[in-house]
Amino acid sequence: MSGDSNDRKLMALGWLFHLGGLASLLLGACAYQFVISGLITRQQSDNDAEIARLETLLETEQDVGSDFSRLRAELARLEASAEAARQRIPETAQESEYLAQISSAAKTNGLSINNFTRGAVTVLGTHSQLQIRLTGEGDYAALCGFFKEMSTFSRVATVSQMSITIPSSSEIYPLDMTMTLYYGARAPQGGDRG
Repeated sequence: MSGDSNDRKLMALGWLFHLGGLASLLLGACAYQFVISGLITRQQSDNDAEIARLETLLETEQDVGSDFSRLRAELARLEASAEAARQRIPETAQESEYLAQISSAAKTNGLSINNFTRGAVTVLGTHSQLQIRLTGEGDYAALCGFFKEMSTFSRVATVSQMSITIPSSSEIYPLDMTMTLYYGARAPQGGDRG
């Protein structure tokens, strides 16, 4: 009987081991399902969010790239324009050369210059400027021709103030004009683009 009892005990012990193995297997499967599968699902969700963010960034980057190219071309155009303007601005005032051009344009067009007056000099961060006032007189055609010829001068200058009086009894118009001559152009400070 003792052999039979031992066999039963061994059989029961075998079944217990099988049940323990089955329980371990079920416990492992549940752990996998809840822990590992949950981690994988969470990682997949994070990956999907990152993919969506990167796709949006890629679309934006293409726009930024085209904007960058456009802005670089615009910057090159503006720098070329600024350099062309600097070429038209002498280092020193050279007002006598400009006044000689004005006198020649006036004489060519029949405008009489009565007076030139040198005005104030203003020194700015990017350039200096000089005010020149002139008075003269001429008929309508002389004034128009004079201004047309002035527009062809290569030097940068502006008319900052002008008055033309219309006389009641004559066709000669008195002219009083203040011009600003620009010189000594320099690049603005702190303009480095790094």
